[in-house]
Amino acid sequence: MEMKKLFILVLSIWLPSQAFSYENLDSDTVEEVTFEMLLDSNNMIFVAPLGFTEIEPKQNGQMNYEKSYKHPTEKFEVRYAIRKHNFGWYKQMFEMTAKNISGGSLPEYTNFGTDAVKREFNADAGCVITLIATSEFAQGYKYCLFVYIYKKGIGDGYVFYMADDNEIIPDLMMPIFHALKFE
Repeated sequence: MEMKKLFILVLSIWLPSQAFSYENLDSDTVEEVTFEMLLDSNNMIFVAPLGFTEIEPKQNGQMNYEKSYKHPTEKFEVRYAIRKHNFGWYKQMFEMTAKNISGGSLPEYTNFGTDAVKREFNADAGCVITLIATSEFAQGYKYCLFVYIYKKGIGDGYVFYMADDNEIIPDLMMPIFHALKFE
């Protein structure tokens, strides 16, 4: 087995139990953890999308998220997740999440430039990818534009823009593109 496949296998077994723990929060149980606590513990800022309706996040086996909002007139949803960890493997974390929500495929993606991701999200790294999401994660949508931001020593921010029409995503996401970022 080549080293990269072995690394991904080990990561996929080990990370679910370790990487996304809430051990550094001031809470005794995972049930008590709120989106606001995750924002605080990761030194992040969030501005809820104006005009959108907050909806309840839906559990799934690919990637759970803590906040979600639906557009008032279009079939468009935005989902937010925050994970606290101090790993330096941001590329692998991004790729693993993209593969999870797409059923194993990894289309080409774009890394944000260091200066741009610092200026726009106060992050150390970030990536963006458009993919077709699995039905369990998609939950009624076909396309997902996935934005990932990472801050060294703190953790990750995940934003999933969901729609059936891939053409509407850029216009609807631009006004809310910087809603989640590091302080």
